Amino acid sequence: MDGARLGLAGSRRFVAIVGALVVAGGGALGWLRFAGSDPPLRGLEAAAGALALGAVMAVPGVLALLSLADRPALLLPAGVLLVPLSFVSFAGVTLPLLVPAVMLLVAYGRRSVGCRRAYAGQAGVCTVVVLVLVVVAFVALFAHDDPRSWSTATGGGSTSDVITVAESAVSLALSAAAVGSGWFLARPYR
Repeated sequence: MDGARLGLAGSRRFVAIVGALVVAGGGALGWLRFAGSDPPLRGLEAAAGALALGAVMAVPGVLALLSLADRPALLLPAGVLLVPLSFVSFAGVTLPLLVPAVMLLVAYGRRSVGCRRAYAGQAGVCTVVVLVLVVVAFVALFAHDDPRSWSTATGGGSTSDVITVAESAVSLALSAAAVGSGWFLARPYR
C-alpha cells in the first residue's frame, strides 16, 4: 500500500474515532442531564429534554461520521459547530470539545488540499446552513420559561425552566434538519 492510501486510511479511522467520541459525549451529556434532574421531574419531559440536548451536542459527531461517505465537506461544519458548543456549560464541562473541533478542522484542511474553489464554496454554504439550524435547535430548548414546582412529604422545590416535550420536539426536528441539509449540501462532485 502506498503512503497516500495509507495516510487516507489513517485519516478515515481518525475521523471515525473522533466522530464516535463526540456522539458518545452528546449521549453522555444527555444522560447526565436526565440523571442530575430532581427526582420529581424525572419523567417523559425530562427524558425528552435530555434526548434533545444530547442530540444537539451529537450533531457534529454525526456529521464527522457521515463525512466518511465521500462527503469530506461535512468535516468543516462538524469542526466549526464544536467551537460554540464547547462553551455551552459555564462549569467548563463541555470545554474539552475544543480538542475534537481542532482535530476535525485539521482533517478538513488535509482533505480539501488541492480541491476546486467550488468545493470550498460548497463547504462554506453547508457550514452556514448547519450552524444556523443547530444554534436555533439549541435556543429552542431554552427560548420559553417553563417554571415548575413540587412538594413531597419530606420537602419540595422549584425550578425556573424545564425543557418541555414541545421544545424537545422542535429541537430534535431542527437537529435532524441540520444533519439532512448537511448531507444534501455536501454531496460530492462527479
